[in-house]
Amino acid sequence: MKKGSVQKDLPETGRESTYGVRVDSAGALPKGIQYYRMWFRFLKLAVECEQKQIEVVVKPNTYTKRTDTKGLRGGETYHIPRETQILKVDRTFYEDWDLDLVLTQTFDRWWKEHHQLFEAALPELITSKSIKTDDDHIYLKLDKRFNWDDLHTYLNREVRKHLNQPHKYEVKGKGRYIQLLNRYNAVVCSMEGMSAKDIFLDPAGYIRAPDEKGDRVDAGGSLSYGRTKAKYSGAFRRQYTGGIHHLLEVCGGRFGSGFHADLSSRRDA
Repeated sequence: MKKGSVQKDLPETGRESTYGVRVDSAGALPKGIQYYRMWFRFLKLAVECEQKQIEVVVKPNTYTKRTDTKGLRGGETYHIPRETQILKVDRTFYEDWDLDLVLTQTFDRWWKEHHQLFEAALPELITSKSIKTDDDHIYLKLDKRFNWDDLHTYLNREVRKHLNQPHKYEVKGKGRYIQLLNRYNAVVCSMEGMSAKDIFLDPAGYIRAPDEKGDRVDAGGSLSYGRTKAKYSGAFRRQYTGGIHHLLEVCGGRFGSGFHADLSSRRDA
């Protein structure tokens, strides 16, 4: 299992150019390539866990307050044991991804042969020798004498309704890249046996500051939550739980959907 690091000079949100066209690419991506990199990483981790039959902790040990203490013993709180799950990836959905290559190749190498799954083709001039019909494109024959203003009206009326079709492999939500990377690293570091404090204080900076409200590692390495010190375990759990959320969603053929952990009624075991 490989931990992630932040690439320099990489935009955290949006597209990498005005029109969403990747540099040196033959297509256009709806989001920056770093989001697809994170989808790939979470999927690789899920496939590896599935292959090795690793039980993933989807809910850690917690204590919660009793809603009715009448006639009950054992104090005002009770223990909720942790829940584990063996992951199962939807291989039908990922049929075109070549999951055996996802498991063994780097993202950059894999992307070279699979980028067309995510990119919309750039506009091109069609000649009589190059027409190839398929379900992903529409074709127009334009008279060069046609007035541009009239063409604009025609495109709006007849062509626009055929565009903006959904991507099969679409990154959902508006999560930031570093937020996704923090969650991924929290899961991997935990699987490797690192404590919450060690993860936050590691010089490699596995959890960067601050994408999720409240979590921050300052220059001195201490963790702060607002203006008060917080437990490393509580801050780590928020990152870890978000990571498990993404790990489970990639198994079902999705990535990037929002996650909000409600820990207000719980405390660390």
